[in-house]
Amino acid sequence: MTTTTTFATRLTQALRDRVVSLTDTSRPEGPAFLAAAAGTEVAKATGFGPLEKICKPLIVPAALAIALRDGGLRDGGLRDGRLGPVDTALLSATGVAYTTGDVILMLGGGHASRSGSRLVSGAAAFGVGHLALGGLMLRSGLRFKPVQSAVHGVVAGAAGAILLSEDRSNAPLAAYGGLLAALSALATSVDRSSGPAASVLAVAGPVFLLSDSLILVRRRTEGGSALARALDVGVIDTYATAALLLLTGTAAAARAAAARTAGQSA
Repeated sequence: MTTTTTFATRLTQALRDRVVSLTDTSRPEGPAFLAAAAGTEVAKATGFGPLEKICKPLIVPAALAIALRDGGLRDGGLRDGRLGPVDTALLSATGVAYTTGDVILMLGGGHASRSGSRLVSGAAAFGVGHLALGGLMLRSGLRFKPVQSAVHGVVAGAAGAILLSEDRSNAPLAAYGGLLAALSALATSVDRSSGPAASVLAVAGPVFLLSDSLILVRRRTEGGSALARALDVGVIDTYATAALLLLTGTAAAARAAAARTAGQSA
């Protein structure tokens, strides 16, 4: 069996385990995450703002709770790894920053907002979260790999060029895109050394890139149309998925690193 096939098998199992864990009623954060995401989807599909204001700010806190409590899913003997104070602080900082970005964008008209300053403010909050999470990935042993870095560099360069060609004032958004692309490049560089549960990072970064790309498309779509509402739901679907996988995958990598350290010092 090739290394690629082995990793794909581990990734498929990790994603399946993550889905199953969300329906575990003995741990309320999984069902809470599903309820928050589903409620936000309904709100976006129907245009019912009050429901969105209740549900959307709960998506990331629920995902964070899963990440902080989850000791690893089928983690191949690495279940005994524990998150240290710094790991917990970086994960929590990410959760706070992402939620802040959610609130900023939600109160400013959501995905339909034409306010550049509002979008930049939201991107800045998410950027802080990306930096914190990227720092934890590096602390957990992840390192940029050439192919992943090159591919994401091309994506970031193309997106930045498009944004700047539209308006030079989009420079902050282009910079944010570069930061998100760097986080995704690092996440997709995950390998078997970080443990099976961390393999979900391989899809988490690209899904976050897709979500933010859909936001830009949505801003150019006529409000109230079927396409606009479909894009709104698509943004939520991809964002909630990416946030969950980024937080839980990075937490798994941190636990694997802690387990390795404990094994070396034993």
